[in-house]
Amino acid sequence: MKTIKQKFAVMATLMAMLLCGCAQNQLRKSVDEFNKKCPVQIAMFARIMEATFDNDHVAIRYELDDRLMKIEAMRENADLVKQQLLDAYCQPKSDMKEFVDVILAADATLEFIYEGRLSGEKTSVTITPEELRKAKDGERMSADDQLAFTILMCNAQCPITLADGMVMTSMQQEGESVYYLYDVSPEIFANLQENLDNAKAATRSSLERLGEVEKMDLRKVPAANKSLGYRYTCPDTGESVEFSFTQSQLNDILK
Repeated sequence: MKTIKQKFAVMATLMAMLLCGCAQNQLRKSVDEFNKKCPVQIAMFARIMEATFDNDHVAIRYELDDRLMKIEAMRENADLVKQQLLDAYCQPKSDMKEFVDVILAADATLEFIYEGRLSGEKTSVTITPEELRKAKDGERMSADDQLAFTILMCNAQCPITLADGMVMTSMQQEGESVYYLYDVSPEIFANLQENLDNAKAATRSSLERLGEVEKMDLRKVPAANKSLGYRYTCPDTGESVEFSFTQSQLNDILK
């Protein structure tokens, strides 16, 4: 005959199996609900296509417009991408909070798959249940890492032709400043050189009119105690002109 201790062990095992089965059924239903909303455009260059569920593994597939976003940039910075995903999915006000709770109840692994729309090239990021729990319990990206991700996403889209004779080549950090870097034609450079104060005023006005999503990204610059500069270089001559906004000015502009 089984002892009382053995009987309790069997009951505990059966209960664990039952709870696990219920959690997986709930996760399957949540994935079905998630897919009813897909595809979802989440940025100019990306949309969520679908989620799939297989036992203890959930995969969310993104389609990227690889004319605008370099897949290799995400692959080369997978750890930074993972930190941002954990921040986005696990913050208290996230729309995905309930979905994350169901994933954790089923002790499932979460994978994000990014696929280029034109090239079919893929990269992925996998998040373990332990990593999800830590993020849900309050582990967050530092201000410096959040800024690094903003710079990464900008550079993954560069070069960007903004006008005839003006190309944004990159965004980079230099000491206590973050710069947008541009290559411009001799004609545009001469005009900037003569009207730099007007260019700064026009840029300030443009920043004030940004949408909330764009402002939220740029707030990461002053949050990391950095100023924001704009440097314009004429490749024909090697000359540059620039202007910048201090941390305090940025906070005022982006409020």
